[in-house]
Amino acid sequence: MDEIALALSISGVAAGHRLHLALDLTERLPATLAALEDGEIDLPRARAIATQPLSAQHAAQVESRVLTKATDQTAPQLRQALKRAVLHIDPNGAQDRHRARRTDRRILVTPAEDGMAELWAYLPAPAANAIYATVHQCARRAHTPDDQRTADQRRADAFVDLLLGQNTTGPVAQIKVTVPATTLLGLDQAPAELAGYGPIPADLARELAADATWQRLLTDPTSGTLLDHGRTTYKPPAALADFVRARDLTCRFPGCTRASERCELDHRTEYPAGRTSACNLDTLCPHHHQLKHHSKWSGDRLANGDYHWLSPAGITYVRPAEPISQPLTIKQPAFTIEYAEPPPPF
Repeated sequence: MDEIALALSISGVAAGHRLHLALDLTERLPATLAALEDGEIDLPRARAIATQPLSAQHAAQVESRVLTKATDQTAPQLRQALKRAVLHIDPNGAQDRHRARRTDRRILVTPAEDGMAELWAYLPAPAANAIYATVHQCARRAHTPDDQRTADQRRADAFVDLLLGQNTTGPVAQIKVTVPATTLLGLDQAPAELAGYGPIPADLARELAADATWQRLLTDPTSGTLLDHGRTTYKPPAALADFVRARDLTCRFPGCTRASERCELDHRTEYPAGRTSACNLDTLCPHHHQLKHHSKWSGDRLANGDYHWLSPAGITYVRPAEPISQPLTIKQPAFTIEYAEPPPPF
């Protein structure tokens, strides 16, 4: 390793990472190496597949599960697919790794240039998402017409105000977790989906479900896409928005991974010509929402949930529908868990 570092004029740590990646690709993941050599995937995607903490047997199963779609996915999309594949193939190992990782939770401060510093936290995903959602809501409430701050600046200021006690009336954030009923009942270890983050282990999902408000979701047994959404808690407009966001998971533009909770609702056929209904609504992040309505890009959702985009150059790009649960052999309900306040940091 030291000789590799000297030959490449890189650090020993960097040389170790490269050597580990090379060994993984040549010894455990030959199909990933072949795809990299053929130009079907790039190095970041190959590295994402190779760096999963799995046994050789499980690594090969994950590779087989994700590699066929990796060519058409961005690196962030592939990482989400890898999370789901790892939780599906090695649920017990995923539970053990989460428990071990949780003991590493910490906060660090690092000096930066020009009188600035970085504050960094390593937390369980539900707590981190709830903190961010609270900060984001405070920043939105603080925005006035003459406020010249960017969204990032407003969130940073809201974060400081909340922690230093200068904002005592901040909104209460909610987090949403989609959990298969069989997971809640302890019948299997199927992963859950934390909105804005991705898949989480079954044990963590059950821990969150112990003190939460539930709302029923019904998914298609073969594709995992959302079919029906319980409406006993919300009025129809809120229920409709919740349904669309729960169904779409992320912005529907190809390659965009912005969570649907932070997206806008787009009328595929513009209102009032198009109805405000689930079949005419999609989630788009603000940038891609503007792109659709103020450029020559156009999009359409097919009956199976796939979204087809036509670029100004006349090229069609497909954003496949995203299942909110693993496809099943029988129908089963899933539930959305909503917290009235950020959960404890476990």
